[in-house]
Amino acid sequence: MSFFRRLTIGAAEAEQNPDAIRRLRRGEYHGIIVRHVFDTQECAQICARLEKGQHGLVRTNFPPVMRAFFLGMNLNLAAADLAEYFRAVPAFRAGLKQLLSDGGDLETRISTLLASLDGGRPYLAAPGPRPHLDHMFLTLRAHMPGGFIPPHFDNEQAFRESYRLVMPHIGSDLFSYVLSFQPAESGGTLEVFNRQHEGRRYRMVDGEDDAARLGLDGIESAAFRLEPGEMIIFNSGRYLHRVTPVVGGTTRWTACSFMAESRTSDQVYCWG
Repeated sequence: MSFFRRLTIGAAEAEQNPDAIRRLRRGEYHGIIVRHVFDTQECAQICARLEKGQHGLVRTNFPPVMRAFFLGMNLNLAAADLAEYFRAVPAFRAGLKQLLSDGGDLETRISTLLASLDGGRPYLAAPGPRPHLDHMFLTLRAHMPGGFIPPHFDNEQAFRESYRLVMPHIGSDLFSYVLSFQPAESGGTLEVFNRQHEGRRYRMVDGEDDAARLGLDGIESAAFRLEPGEMIIFNSGRYLHRVTPVVGGTTRWTACSFMAESRTSDQVYCWG
């Protein structure tokens, strides 16, 4: 049996599981799988709009070797001064509201679901440099053929200078979710390893202490190929994880956020 203990529910059951994320934080589960966050038709429509450029969302890139890009800006890779990041925020939030064909707001739909799984606590974009200019709530991610993300611990990303506005507001490990709109034909799986962060600074693609250099032979892992409309929530800060290379000609499309409890524990902050 895999080390990875999971709770699997349908999105319609979220309100019947208001303690699910609290139990995840306590370590009772390693992850929560939520099915039917979007139905297959909605996912197909979202992917068609993304691939046709019908969204107005800013595009930024992973490092070239990873063969992937963002719609939105990832705080881990943002310039330290954050000037370009926050200039892009208003248009990005407006673009998210154009993405769903029913006129809904992707950010609202996801934040409402997460709040239902966490006792009703609000899930909000992390505060920015001034009122009404917050961080991007999420990023959309496209992994093209050959695209991957190397092994890393998300807690390590918080050492970056670009996190200086987030860190004063949070007081816990970094968690994250991955919401699938379109899986790869093969590969492109999220793999979580039974190896926890031990307080050492393992940077991602930053040098000799890169977590991607850790030996993985013999370490137990759990792999997830999320179907369209499925979401996984897990402790990405503490557990080593990666995305395996995409195989085939289909782009892997996901929405992702990092998130952490506020220092006052009455809300949860999210950022792309």
